[in-house]
Amino acid sequence: MNQTIQVKVLIGQINNNYNFQGNINRINVSLQKYTQKDEIDILVFPEMALIGYYYPDKTAIKPFLEQYAQGPTYEFCKQIAQRLKCYVACGYAEIDGDKLYNSAVVVNRKGEAILNVRKKHLFETDKTWANEGQEFKCLEIQTTKGQTIKFAFGICMDLNPWEFKDNSKFELADFCIQNQVDGLIFMAAWNDHEPDNDDNKGILQYWLWRLKPIRDGKQNNYNKKFIFICADKVGKDEKTQYMGSSCLIKLNPTKLIQDLQKKQESYLICNVQL
Repeated sequence: MNQTIQVKVLIGQINNNYNFQGNINRINVSLQKYTQKDEIDILVFPEMALIGYYYPDKTAIKPFLEQYAQGPTYEFCKQIAQRLKCYVACGYAEIDGDKLYNSAVVVNRKGEAILNVRKKHLFETDKTWANEGQEFKCLEIQTTKGQTIKFAFGICMDLNPWEFKDNSKFELADFCIQNQVDGLIFMAAWNDHEPDNDDNKGILQYWLWRLKPIRDGKQNNYNKKFIFICADKVGKDEKTQYMGSSCLIKLNPTKLIQDLQKKQESYLICNVQL
């Protein structure tokens, strides 16, 4: 019998705006109620969490660009990780030489940067400034209980087929199976095409559909329990209303553990057993 894994997850569903320092100040106030005693394993923020999402060109995003593990987003994550003694994953806009990427940094409990994730499947809004990442990535973390859990990482459009070319392709889910991960950490700024509809069941069902190969695991040499961890943005900018609906969903069997609504900045904390 496989050992039961326990992991405690905190998700930040962050309002989309372009006030970097204001976002940091607001988030720090919200996080004050959490301490090391909460024994959080990983805190997940959305795609480009501390800045807005829409940038018409490279010049527009230039003030927000950071090198991996050297910019203010990393310092923000480092301080939180050291205070809460947890892993932190957070989206940011990366510059590497003359290349720009829609990326995410992961830091460990000591505040050390241990992984850089670059969005591999670009949405049309990314293409005004970002380069494609070359590969999906995964990482093992140690829980506060001393257990090892392996996560894959995806950024928004990564869950969709590349360029929307072929809906029969499930590249990110296939990567999860190939690497025998225990879960997917999914950071998003997902478009809400029905902003007047407060029901989020449709998007949860869509995300689950994009994980179909994992849910069909017995046919794909994948026989593990799985956790989908989604941190999405809320709010809007001049082009987009964001979906919210951040969630924790277990697969094999499928069970919604907890979710957030579409409109409000909020936080979700949950102890999950796999």
